[in-house]
Amino acid sequence: MQGVAVAEAATQKAIAYANERRQGKASDFSGAGMAPIVHHPDVQRNLLTMKALTQIARAISYSCAHAIDLARVSPGDQAAHWRDRANLLTPLAKAFSTDIGVDVASLGVQVHGGMGFIEETGAAALYRDARIAPIYEGTNGIQAIDLVARKLPLGGGEHVHGYIAELEAIADEVRTSNLQGFGRTAEALDQAFDDLTEATRFLQKLLADGRLDEAQAGATPYLRLISLAAGGAYLARGGLAQQSRIALCRFFAENLLGEVSALKERVIDGAESLADAGKALITA
Repeated sequence: MQGVAVAEAATQKAIAYANERRQGKASDFSGAGMAPIVHHPDVQRNLLTMKALTQIARAISYSCAHAIDLARVSPGDQAAHWRDRANLLTPLAKAFSTDIGVDVASLGVQVHGGMGFIEETGAAALYRDARIAPIYEGTNGIQAIDLVARKLPLGGGEHVHGYIAELEAIADEVRTSNLQGFGRTAEALDQAFDDLTEATRFLQKLLADGRLDEAQAGATPYLRLISLAAGGAYLARGGLAQQSRIALCRFFAENLLGEVSALKERVIDGAESLADAGKALITA
């Protein structure tokens, strides 16, 4: 939750500053003088990226906590199911959330411009404080390897696919909701889940064949891939529950979720080039 907390603080601070700082003209600003920078599309994109990623990191962390609670109080097979779910989501909650803390704090510095680089605004302090979180309590690289090597095989390799099926059901709800404003969200989610399934089965096959080094080469991009795909579904669930959240969900689906396809390519096709280029690094 440290990553979530830093990301939330950085987002709130950046939005407030963007509504105060004035620079340039904006077509939708009718006031006197220069427009607050929040009116500029590039600044809006940064702020919406911060907001969406923060909400996703929070949703993943809450989902993990929810699974831990249900594993503690559920009977028999239900408890085993929720233990597997908590185990699957734990590396996501730790690694993705702390990576997002760094990413969002960095965007916060960018929104502040030169004022973000100095200590006066506090934006730089958030960025500096966020940077330790991906390192301690198991570096995020180790969390990614744990996800691939130990968590994907849970339940004979089927638990993760049950989780993906739950996410796919949310895309179906969006498609049949008839709510205005979702745009291409359902289609973007469908593509993300197809990519996630392909990458997951590819890594599971590598593990089954004993090709652990190749599986580990794709571990870090895979952790981000599954987190972004799940995050898109969580944002959609929020939009289905509260229509004021639909616009952010659509922004994420149509502007950021496409990264999943590139991450899938890194998981599936990146190991050989990584190994070949890595040989030049070794002197010990």
